[in-house]
Amino acid sequence: MDPRPARRERLWRIAAVVAGVGSALGASIQLAVTLGFVESLPTPFVLGTILTSALVAAVVAALMVEHLVARRLRALSQFVDEADAGDFLLRIPVKGHGELAETSEALNRLLARITSLRGSMIDQSRELVRTREKLRLEETLAAKTTELEARLAERQLVFDLLRVSVTENELDKVLRELVTRIGTGLHLREAAIFLRAADGSRRYLVRAVHGFQAPQRVLGRLVEAGLGIAGEVARTGQPVVRTDVSDAPEYLAFWGEAVREGSFAAFPISLQGSLLGILGVTRDVSDPLTDAHLRLLGAIADQAALAIRHAQVVDELRALSTTDELTGLANRRALGRQLERELERAQRFHQAVSVIAIDIDHFKNLNDTCGHPTGDAALCAVAEHLQAVVRRIDTVARTGGEEFLVLLPGTTLDEALGVAEKLRVQVADHEIPGGATQPLGRLTISLGVAALLPGEDVAALLARADEALYAAKRHGRDRVERHDGTALSVPAPPSA
Repeated sequence: MDPRPARRERLWRIAAVVAGVGSALGASIQLAVTLGFVESLPTPFVLGTILTSALVAAVVAALMVEHLVARRLRALSQFVDEADAGDFLLRIPVKGHGELAETSEALNRLLARITSLRGSMIDQSRELVRTREKLRLEETLAAKTTELEARLAERQLVFDLLRVSVTENELDKVLRELVTRIGTGLHLREAAIFLRAADGSRRYLVRAVHGFQAPQRVLGRLVEAGLGIAGEVARTGQPVVRTDVSDAPEYLAFWGEAVREGSFAAFPISLQGSLLGILGVTRDVSDPLTDAHLRLLGAIADQAALAIRHAQVVDELRALSTTDELTGLANRRALGRQLERELERAQRFHQAVSVIAIDIDHFKNLNDTCGHPTGDAALCAVAEHLQAVVRRIDTVARTGGEEFLVLLPGTTLDEALGVAEKLRVQVADHEIPGGATQPLGRLTISLGVAALLPGEDVAALLARADEALYAAKRHGRDRVERHDGTALSVPAPPSA
């Protein structure tokens, strides 16, 4: 530590003492004269000396005050100004002893505490910034996670629809699966799939629905091209979106079965330019359809088109495998399956079941005379007349070139004979292509009837019906014969 400031401090203190003594001496003399302790002032020399000492003491005192107090106060004030400007790292030099030195030390301690507090505040501020950044990152991560989960759910939905399109073959089941998965996966209020009517017109039938309180009131309803929002899609083949249907007068609200609020969108279900159907969806006003939803629904409609077309193709193939291509009747394969089911049911519940074997009379002559196109037309005409007589639960099948068979569930032998006679008359009484060239002057059929016997199988039942048919052929054709299980029973020939 430099000793010079301490020495100067001592010198200044000695000067202060001298000045104080001089001042005290001058003041004492003046007081003594005033109080009359002395009769007169000292000699001029003594008085001058005293006054000079007093003046010197005053100057010295002033300089002392300037040095010991004023300069330190100015330094202290300047230091405080610098600290107030934000420089808390400064420290006041502590000189000597006394109140100013103690004040300087106290201020230094205060600045040290402020510096420490400021450092703590800086650390806390940095920690706060890091915490805020962490929270921001966590919020961003949560938002990205939510978005990723939504995208994954969407991809899962598309994958599920793809699986449905590959694994499901029945059209109605495919449609139910599609509309349920779409409605649930996208949190739709309602959803419906319209399919183009079978007649090929520009009408679309509601085949599957989701979210309706009374779905039976919507299923089966028809929308025509140009009528309503879905009808606009049917007319243009382009998607239509309404973010708020409350002010859309063209919105039919599913014939009043949906509330007239929220958002609605209708997408074409198209494949290779062919409009198969329409997908209509709604969402609540509090959770409307977004652009992301619309993009996804467009992709879903494309996937639905694949699923629907796949099911339709399977249905067509199934129909081809069980339907006679020329007449549209059931073929032998379909008849065999139906016979097995009906005979099992009849035996289990002790019900009657009958069959009618039918053959067109002199059909070879018709083909040879009129040609095969006329023969095909005659076959189709006979098929239509047979279908016109039987019930919906009965099955009419083409089992050969000009041979047919009718399956009559819940029908006794006598009842079946009545049906057979109606069939014979129905064909004989109508003009059929090529009929005028036939030996009887019209196209006729022969029929053999048999009813199921206890313990009998399909083969035995059909064999007895065939025997009755051959008997009708032998006995002049255009007639009905039956086989009751013991012998052929030949009815009287029909009237001319």
